[in-house]
Amino acid sequence: MKNAGTYNDLTYDTDWYTFKISNQIKLIKDANGDPALLVKYNYTNKTQNNEVPQKVQNTAIMIKQDGQQLNPTSATGDYTTIINNSNTGQVQPGKNFDGALIVKVKNTDSEITMYFKNIQTNEWLDTTQPLKLK
Repeated sequence: MKNAGTYNDLTYDTDWYTFKISNQIKLIKDANGDPALLVKYNYTNKTQNNEVPQKVQNTAIMIKQDGQQLNPTSATGDYTTIINNSNTGQVQPGKNFDGALIVKVKNTDSEITMYFKNIQTNEWLDTTQPLKLK
């Protein structure tokens, strides 16, 4: 394995995939009307198999606020399609996909931090991405 996981300038890269986080990070309401963080990204599948971006998000990206991991939630309105496609759509080998993830936010004032995994050791990288809500 040449790249088990690196993060730099909004890009999380491994031998298996690349997540390029967009500047379109916003606080929205989820399907229940609660505050949620929407993070848009571009995903590139570098494997030889079809992959579902949400499965990679679920195992290799962690989002925390105030020391607690934030849980995925459901989108509503204009964001429903992109979230549903990210959760169920399959990306073919060598192809890109514009997707998004959504997590329920507990506090609309506290900073949120994204963590990324080394896919070889299964340990979290030392690098993180802080996200400000205000």
